[in-house]
Amino acid sequence: MVDITSLLQTAKTDAFLISQFYNVLYLTGFEPLSPHEREAYLLLINGKKIIITDGRYAGEKHSDDSELYILKPKERAVEAIGRICSENNVKILGCEMDDLKWGEQIQLEKTGMELLPFARILSPYRSIKTDEELFAIKQACHIGDQVLKDITPYIHPEQSEKEIAWLLEKMVREGYGAQIAFDPIVAVDAHAANPHYNTKQGEGVIKDGSILLIDFGVKSHNYSSDITRMVGVGGVSDEIKNTYAKLLEVQKKTVAYVNTAAELKSIDTFCRNELQKNNLPNFSHSTGHGIGLEVHEAPRVNIISSDIKKVGQVFTIEPGIYIPDKWGMRIEDTITVSEEGVEVLTRFPKALVLV
Repeated sequence: MVDITSLLQTAKTDAFLISQFYNVLYLTGFEPLSPHEREAYLLLINGKKIIITDGRYAGEKHSDDSELYILKPKERAVEAIGRICSENNVKILGCEMDDLKWGEQIQLEKTGMELLPFARILSPYRSIKTDEELFAIKQACHIGDQVLKDITPYIHPEQSEKEIAWLLEKMVREGYGAQIAFDPIVAVDAHAANPHYNTKQGEGVIKDGSILLIDFGVKSHNYSSDITRMVGVGGVSDEIKNTYAKLLEVQKKTVAYVNTAAELKSIDTFCRNELQKNNLPNFSHSTGHGIGLEVHEAPRVNIISSDIKKVGQVFTIEPGIYIPDKWGMRIEDTITVSEEGVEVLTRFPKALVLV
């Protein structure tokens, strides 16, 4: 976990303002209703963690080493932050450059403080999971495996993508008391050739011979899983079966390669080289991404990543093949790096499911 004094010394600031929802949650356990609203800030100052929020969250739980500051009526959060900093003689205030809004910056600078921006300052901490965090992710992965096992027998021709997506979410919520981590991607045939197909806006319907992509995640105790599996319905063509077999071999080899990789960008390069060896097309997205409190977080597994492989990291491996106007396929696992080597956390079988 993060030591505040060391963080401030490293940043060379008098205090540090955390505004990103999941970073506040990570450091304090404080969780307002919406990740998309500015409902709380965290001020790291004089060895303290001060959560600045409004009266709606006066009784919200938080870590023992943090405290709540409840805004007075008509008091703005930036005003309270500025006043607290002024009372503590803060001259340099660290902030999250990839989250703080321009208007907030202007208001804070009016107090006379110098704002010092930092990018991804908590990423090195959050990318290494504790045993408790890893347990929650494993639980989310297990629930996802069970939901896939439950749902595949129900898949049939004339069923819509939206119907399956809704059934997935219903099973996660009602069957296992968990949450869906993100809007599921359920894409049939040519729709699956779009890596981030929007099922909510789609009108796809399964037919005999269709190939169906299912990409979804489960959130358990605030930590997420991510998995993609493919389902063939009825008389699937030999072309699809043979291509899938090659993709599966590439994905398995890439997972195994993680054991010998040092830099995460080399995993991305290895995966694409294996596709090329098999005369398969390249894909437009990263080979993988970190996962934890957020579905996409550090570390990054792509060609521009500067991240080094470390024990405790959790990330995905997800190569895909996309043939525009025809079909697409992707195989995705959530994995972790342990002292003993790679552990695959998503364990639903990766063979093409035929129904």
